[in-house]
Amino acid sequence: MRAVSISQLWGRAWNLFKGNWLLLVGLSVLSIIVSFIPFIGGLIVGIFLFPALVRAGYLVARQGQSSSGEAFGDISLLLKVFVYYLILYLILGLIPVILIGVGYILVRDSAGTGVILLLVGYILLFILNLFGWAGPYAILSGRAGIFSAIGQSFSLTAQNFGKFFLAFLSYIGLAILGSLLCGVGLLVVMPMSYVFWPLLYLALTGEEGASHS
Repeated sequence: MRAVSISQLWGRAWNLFKGNWLLLVGLSVLSIIVSFIPFIGGLIVGIFLFPALVRAGYLVARQGQSSSGEAFGDISLLLKVFVYYLILYLILGLIPVILIGVGYILVRDSAGTGVILLLVGYILLFILNLFGWAGPYAILSGRAGIFSAIGQSFSLTAQNFGKFFLAFLSYIGLAILGSLLCGVGLLVVMPMSYVFWPLLYLALTGEEGASHS
């Protein structure tokens, strides 16, 4: 990775966010609103809106600006990002979810066994979230297909775990600060994070990314 500190990456993410805030906040709020639509809301968000938000953040990080037309412009890419998350959480994530479910059932009858299953399940789920973050950017950059993106994400994170974990902790800290302002701060922190993570990905893979909006 190039010599870019986490604080510098957040600074760049903030500058880029200021020039693209309407798109990023708009997609974030729209995703939240649509998710409340019964039956189809979650599908619309999962298949189109969330992948478009991820792509918008990646394009902002890569080229400094993006538009709704660019974010939604390549449906095949959006579907690939959707399938990636589908595989990561519904297939690979099935084991930890089952462990957690069985753990909750057993905790009433056999506290020791139930607690162990819960702990293992949550740890596995945490690892999936922790190591699977870079996959969508590998797909969007053309570096990997859907399945190889999983391996690339885990490998990239393992090789740069210290730097990534520091970035993860900084994100958690900012999210907590944002939530303290009656949640209003999250309308900045959450959309801005969609620029920060691809900036981190680009830095870890040896690319510069955009430095300003």
